[in-house]
Amino acid sequence: MSALSSDPKIGSNLELRNPWDSLFVFIDESGNFDFTSRGTKHFVMAGVMATSPIESASKLNALKYQLMAEGVDISDFHASEDRQAVRDRVFPIIDSLNNIRAHVIFGEKNLLATSFQSPSGIYGLFGKAIIKYALSSFSAELFSQVVIVFDQALSKKNQGAFMAAVKPELKANKKPFRIYFHQMKTDANGQIADYICWAKYVELERNEPRPWVAIASSLKPTEFDIIQSGYKPYY
Repeated sequence: MSALSSDPKIGSNLELRNPWDSLFVFIDESGNFDFTSRGTKHFVMAGVMATSPIESASKLNALKYQLMAEGVDISDFHASEDRQAVRDRVFPIIDSLNNIRAHVIFGEKNLLATSFQSPSGIYGLFGKAIIKYALSSFSAELFSQVVIVFDQALSKKNQGAFMAAVKPELKANKKPFRIYFHQMKTDANGQIADYICWAKYVELERNEPRPWVAIASSLKPTEFDIIQSGYKPYY
């Protein structure tokens, strides 16, 4: 686990901050870092935003315990690995959540400028866009700090390059921020981000719209093609 923070007093004997005055953002990605014709065609990043993440986490955890009581051996939810019968139970839970907002950034990798064709480059481009959307989606009066949890997809070296790209966006918000890199499976809200991201990814990559449709009726995630079509393909 690694963390980066704008709070210079971190580690001192301050009173614990009430977590519910924080905006939490959980971010996952789908697609690989292979920028050749052998790699995935698309890259997708999804952000789940919540000021009370315990509510959404409790509903997904309730499903986990229900499945375990029914004899399903499951420790966490992971869309690409879960059986279809499990996914069929998860998607309605996600679609019913009314305390979160979700935003998805996507694009075709072969249209990406060469300067972004690296793990830190594409992560910085997409991550900055997700953060900008998250900060604009909630009234600033609702939170005093931002807690961002990214998937643990980048190496330590790439995390440093990535931070250089996203820090200006966060500093412009003029509120304290904390950034962590965790495996999404360790948190129920991260698992929700995983499912939303995977749903958009299979719609784009496999022309399979059913998972995305399953979460679009009530949750209504917003989406944005960050690499607009019409650009010259680089490969």
